[in-house]
Amino acid sequence: MAERNELPLVGVFTQWYRALRLAATGQAPAAEVEAAYRAAAARLDGVGMPGLERGLLPLALLCLRVRRARPLQVVQVEEHTDWGPYDPWARPLVLLAQDRRGEAATALREVPDPPRDLLFEALWCLAAHAAVAVGDQETMRRAHAELAPAAAELAGAGSGLLTLGPVSEHLEDLAAALRRLR
Repeated sequence: MAERNELPLVGVFTQWYRALRLAATGQAPAAEVEAAYRAAAARLDGVGMPGLERGLLPLALLCLRVRRARPLQVVQVEEHTDWGPYDPWARPLVLLAQDRRGEAATALREVPDPPRDLLFEALWCLAAHAAVAVGDQETMRRAHAELAPAAAELAGAGSGLLTLGPVSEHLEDLAAALRRLR
């Protein structure tokens, strides 16, 4: 149908959605989900969408690893990874994965509010995760306030591309971390 109607991106988006579904259910092994994301990313070359072509695969892998509490080092956290427009939200976690806690805390303080798009909650969840890791109470409170209206949603799933799981779980983690720091 996409071919007949000259809509070549339909296949790209449905493949990403299939990878998202694998990630969201939590039933497939992480390696299978990562392979699905890599296969979907292979179709992005030349689509002319910078937010997809640059940075989406590492962002999806980072989200998967954070969601499943897996080591982030496996997500190609080298300095040359192209995070594209997602760099500000990935950087603190990349630095934490490299055992550069002080630099991660500094990078986190420089993180802007995410754009109010389909990845808004996912990017806030990444900032929240980093804030908990470095004990940044101000960012934890900001993240909690921004995420609270989306408590019933899956972070990032509205994009049809990736997810960090239920926003409610991230809110619970933030609340618990803030209680511990009192």
